[in-house]
Amino acid sequence: MPNAKTAPTPTKAKSASRAKTIVASALSQAKPGRLTTGELTVALGSKTLRTLSSRKANVKALMEVLGETIDESRKSGRSMGFMVEVDRTGQPRILPARNRSAKAEPKPAARPAEDEDDLDRALDAARERGRLRAAEVLSGDEMLSAEDFAELLGVSRVTVNAKRQKHEVLALEGAKRGFRFPAWQIDENGKPFEVLPRLFELLGDSPWTVYRFLVQRHAELDGASAQDYLRRGRADQVVEAAESVARGAFA
Repeated sequence: MPNAKTAPTPTKAKSASRAKTIVASALSQAKPGRLTTGELTVALGSKTLRTLSSRKANVKALMEVLGETIDESRKSGRSMGFMVEVDRTGQPRILPARNRSAKAEPKPAARPAEDEDDLDRALDAARERGRLRAAEVLSGDEMLSAEDFAELLGVSRVTVNAKRQKHEVLALEGAKRGFRFPAWQIDENGKPFEVLPRLFELLGDSPWTVYRFLVQRHAELDGASAQDYLRRGRADQVVEAAESVARGAFA
């Protein structure tokens, strides 16, 4: 990115203590010609600035993934990358980089060692796709920190963490961002969905599994998502859908 520079801070001491911060949890309003993300200010052309200003969440997700990719590349000692695909509506999507070493010509019959290498590469690619998707989800505007979620509920952070451990609230954990709590799990009465412990009981202890179940559309729910049905007060149908998913998983 051209002309990237760190925004000035009041004192050198504060600057030193915050030097490691590259991307903050939220984008702030910037001066004309500049897009600011926490500690990083980037000078942009007016046309680019107008385009990106309406997509602050996407810019934040991109910068988060870029930072994590740089860290992983340094730790692993190998080149890493990702791609950004933009659809016809202008919506960007973060994707793992394609294997540029792949060749178009047919490969000879693989030896067992080559089979293992192919499997390792496939597993690495799958993990990379999962890491990028998780970073994208966790940087969404609806994802709240423990402090913000506690404020939304009107309770302490200690109470929120106790509820998380008892599966009374849904919290997703990332590599660096800590736990993030989807704001949409709060019902019209300002309480977390009461059915959450039952969903964990049916689908397992993984918060990501429960999250996917809640955001995905289900034929058992007439093509709607489970979170939509919960917001309509139709918890019984959501439990039935979860039971169907659980039966399919163990069939």
